[in-house]
Order: sequence, then C-alpha cells, then structure tokens
Amino acid sequence: MQRCRQWFKALAIAAMFVAGIVAVSTVMPALRLLLGKKSAALNDAIVVSWNRAVCRILNLRLHIRGRPDANARLVVANHISWLDIIALGAQGPCLFVAKREVADWPVMGYLAKGIGTLFVQRGDTGQSAAVAERMAWQLRQGKRLVLFPEGTTTTGDRVLRFHGKLLHPAQLAGAHVQAVALRYDGAAKECAPFVGEDEFLPHLLDILKLERIDLHVHYCPTVPPGPGRNELAQTTRQQIVAALDAGHSCRGLAVMNS
Repeated sequence: MQRCRQWFKALAIAAMFVAGIVAVSTVMPALRLLLGKKSAALNDAIVVSWNRAVCRILNLRLHIRGRPDANARLVVANHISWLDIIALGAQGPCLFVAKREVADWPVMGYLAKGIGTLFVQRGDTGQSAAVAERMAWQLRQGKRLVLFPEGTTTTGDRVLRFHGKLLHPAQLAGAHVQAVALRYDGAAKECAPFVGEDEFLPHLLDILKLERIDLHVHYCPTVPPGPGRNELAQTTRQQIVAALDAGHSCRGLAVMNS
C-alpha cells in the first residue's frame, strides 16, 4: 500500500510538472498577449493554485502562527529546502529572489524562470546591483517579494548571517519587511533539508517517500526599512531566531554570529 501511494504521488507530481511547463510556456504568455496588464491577476492565481496543488499531493501540512502582513512588500525567511518556496508560494502571489544555480535545476529551474524569479549571481557585484534595482522597482510597483538572506540552505539547526545587501532594495523602495521563521518537524526534519551537493531529482524521490511533511511557519511582526541595511538584516534574523526558539523545537539551536 505504501509503495502504491508513492507511485501515485510520483505520477501526480510528474503531471503537475507537465502542467506547470505548459502554463509558463503557453498559457501565461498567451494571457499576457491577450489581456496585457490585466493578465497579472490570472497568472498569479495560476501560480498560487499550482503551489497549493503540489502541497496537497505531498501532504505538506503548514502549521501557521501569525499572519502575512499585506503592508509588508518584502518577506525574508530562513532557508532549508526547495519546499520552502512551494509552501510560501502557496500563501499568495509573490516573486522569489533566488541564487543563480536554481535556474539550472531540472524542471524547477525552468518553472522558476517562467514565473519571473529574480536570480542573483553570488560574487558578481555588477549583476547583484542590477538585480537590486529590479527588486526595488518591483517593490515600488506593489509586488510582494520573497528572499532568503542567508544566501544558501541549512539543515535547519542554525540560522546563518543575513546578507544586508540583499535587503537594500527594501530601503531603496521604502518597503516594510516581514520575517518568516520556517521549521520542519517529524520525519521531514531529517529529509526536507536540501543542502550541499544534493541534487533535485534524488531529493524529490526521498520526499515522495514521506507520508506527510510538517512545516511550521511563523510570521513575525513587520519592521520598517530602517536606517541601515545591516541593521535591518540583523533585526529580521533575530526575529527568526527568537521565533524558532519560541517553537520549543530549537533547543540547542546553533546560531552563527552576524
């Protein structure tokens, strides 16, 4: 029975990937061509619905504390897995900011590019500055952006330093920022982390073996852009560390100094 369930989930996920490819390559461009700016809401709805369907297939159960603040245009979170993106993308329309390597992932990279993800090339100052300007422009247009200021994933047992330069667009746009703490529980605590040299497809197959995935999502109080990007990075990081600690599952959490 368990193997049958795994095969069913695998087929369902494969079907969702095919549907996603069709959506970003055909449906969404057609809507933009026919409706222009009026297509934005429909395209957002397609992306959110896709993420929610994947959550249901994977039995990704979100345990939410707090709530998203509509006034916060930039969302920052600690980063553990590609599942973070699915979970946060299911909460409402948003654009993600990701490392350049994500664009090369099989299937997910294509989908990420198709929905307008902004990619940051680490170590490329000029490209990073250009992306920062694009982020600021999107924020000024009222878009909701999500980024992971650690710049990489962890196993969830620590919160790395937040890179202040990634939060600079919030100051350029005068946008408020909301921190979100993510924590996997149960069997997913060991299986969900996508770190180091992990490859997407083998990791996905391991995820499909899980009967359920429990993810705790804690929305922290919104903060203004503040006087300095490094201060903003430290404040939001401290909020996430405190939220994880308050979850009673982070005893012994290793926190790296800013």
